[in-house]
Amino acid sequence: MTAESVHQHVNNYDAMSKPSDSGRTVTFTVPNHLFDAFNETANDFFATAHEGTTPAQRAAEIRAQDKDAGVDSLATLLDVAQGDAGQAGVIARFLAGLYNGADFPFDLTELRGLDDDLFEHCLAVLRLDHRPAVEVHNYFPGGAVRWQTMINQWGIGARNTAPPTADAGIGSQTYEAEYVAYSDAPGYRDVTLFVALHIESHTEKALGFHLSADHCARLAEDLLSVHRDAWDRESGMALDASDTETRPSWLRLTRIA
Repeated sequence: MTAESVHQHVNNYDAMSKPSDSGRTVTFTVPNHLFDAFNETANDFFATAHEGTTPAQRAAEIRAQDKDAGVDSLATLLDVAQGDAGQAGVIARFLAGLYNGADFPFDLTELRGLDDDLFEHCLAVLRLDHRPAVEVHNYFPGGAVRWQTMINQWGIGARNTAPPTADAGIGSQTYEAEYVAYSDAPGYRDVTLFVALHIESHTEKALGFHLSADHCARLAEDLLSVHRDAWDRESGMALDASDTETRPSWLRLTRIA
């Protein structure tokens, strides 16, 4: 194909294009026996391009839509992870894995325990991060600080970080703690419990404890026993109960043998 022939195709497309479109001149040399096939392919391309229906154009439109949806979903998930809802810990670990997968590896089976809407938000963020223009934290002003705050809030440990020792403030002692949340997967009996540990009067450290199905059963039995014994006193009141408290209805569950 001569340069003149290719220019004819480009000029034909320019005639169909919008006035604001710019163009480039491309020159090919095509063997004579392939000219008709190349000519037909070029005509088809320019016709579909004018209609906005080429695969590349459709893919670009889908990527743009996915980016908008992904950024919205990312903002939603970050808000959830910075809260204290029951599934916030899973979302926090998911976002930490996207932020730095080498240091904060994420177990994908944890996604099974999410509500449907949160799961769809996670998928939207994965599509956003498939071929990222920027790292996930850079979609937000001060994103690195927000991610580190979230990681510290949930006590998400880096892969090669040594376990805490007595020198780090956590030893074989008893500490004041507050229950924060739990994470589970529907149909499975193992649970991860999250607590805020008061190491000093001004210090809190969020910790997660993963319990197997057997240990969850033992914990449930022990907690039920403690509360039943407290409420089964002659007075019918637990010693630490307020005047307005009544015996919890969940204590009516069948006693564990």
